[in-house]
Amino acid sequence: MLADHPLRLEVLVNSPGPHDQVRIRDPIQGLKRLGVDCRIHERPFRFSSCIKPHSLVIWQRPLPEGRKRQWEHLQWLRERGCLLLTEWDDHPDLFPEPIRKRLQDMALAPLELCHGLHTSSTRLANALNKIQPVAWVLENRVSQTPELALNKHRAPHLRVLVANQNREREHQHIVKELARWIEQCEQLEVVVIGDAALAKQLPQSRIEYHQMLDYGRYRLVLRSCQLALLPLEEGEANACKTPIKLLECAAESVAAVCGPELYERFSSHEVASLVTHLNEVVPKARALAGNQRERIRQVTRAHAWVKKTWQAEQADLERIWLYQNIWKCRRTMDAKLVDRVNQDSTLPPMQKKEFGCCG
Repeated sequence: MLADHPLRLEVLVNSPGPHDQVRIRDPIQGLKRLGVDCRIHERPFRFSSCIKPHSLVIWQRPLPEGRKRQWEHLQWLRERGCLLLTEWDDHPDLFPEPIRKRLQDMALAPLELCHGLHTSSTRLANALNKIQPVAWVLENRVSQTPELALNKHRAPHLRVLVANQNREREHQHIVKELARWIEQCEQLEVVVIGDAALAKQLPQSRIEYHQMLDYGRYRLVLRSCQLALLPLEEGEANACKTPIKLLECAAESVAAVCGPELYERFSSHEVASLVTHLNEVVPKARALAGNQRERIRQVTRAHAWVKKTWQAEQADLERIWLYQNIWKCRRTMDAKLVDRVNQDSTLPPMQKKEFGCCG
């Protein structure tokens, strides 16, 4: 009987890093507090020692040796009555070149050879639909929102954060204007996280540079700033990203200059300064830096917005409901998976099975 096996989650973290806090660790801790049986396993892991039979397995960014190997992982899980969801939160075109090539060589097997995608954006799910037509969208949220902090916006000293991963192209569009701003404003300090090349091109006397930080430390550095620059080049891949950077800025009372891609859908909330071209990012930031009253208004609106709408705990019950319904439908999901996989003549055939017992 399907009802013989209650919901159990096994989460495999293939790419550990600060991004996991928002996407994996905070949500799973929330489910644990509500009594859900769930565990997180970090790479390296062995399926046989960490995955219990009859589990809903969520595998974050798997990168197997090849297409056949992904098929073997999937079949091993099916034989033990498990469902496999691939947690994927970015468009493949945005991954570093070596990873993109590996994914292309295996025809995006991690996305296709699973029961469905567990992702963060409806736009991303639609973009990947031809590869994997089954997807569940759980948007990124923030789990910590300190009290609104306006006093830092009244201070004469200004700290501006640039902490965008894998945005070297965008940063090159703003570096000259950013350097000019630093030279012309003695009160300005620019905080750069992760992009060493950008930091080296700016006047060193007023640069605070950090390599990649753990999530807690990142939020503390963000909290110390008044402004953040979130340049995002136009294009389908960037449109598939999530607004988590803006949400974190709002939670930490930091004014954000965003765009031109992705963030326009929040324009009606007036929670950020939006640009239509990358070359407008620094001029817009300079104007906002010089308009204390408008900056405080924006920060106040954004903080109230994220606290009302984007708190992680607000979605815990929705997440449990979703996982329970996926688990209830596992027989149907597996049958659809078998039909899809068996259309590929390069892979061994899969047999349909009953999901009420261990194979």
